Amino acid sequence: MSANLIKAVPQSGYTHCACRDCMDTTVSSDITKPELCSDCADAGCVAVAPYNERVQFCSTYECQRDDAYEEC
Repeated sequence: MSANLIKAVPQSGYTHCACRDCMDTTVSSDITKPELCSDCADAGCVAVAPYNERVQFCSTYECQRDDAYEEC
């Protein structure tokens, strides 16, 4: 007897950037796993998902973009 196994296909779409401090939107191949926007990827940011209090004040996880903390 063979069983048909149906695998769920990840849904792609718009998500928030996976960089902790970035407010940009990006397209992720799986909306349950946000990815870095292109600006954060180019700047060398680290994806932090899900947000974790242990790294809240760690500078390693801060947005590395030059325009990250500018005033509006």
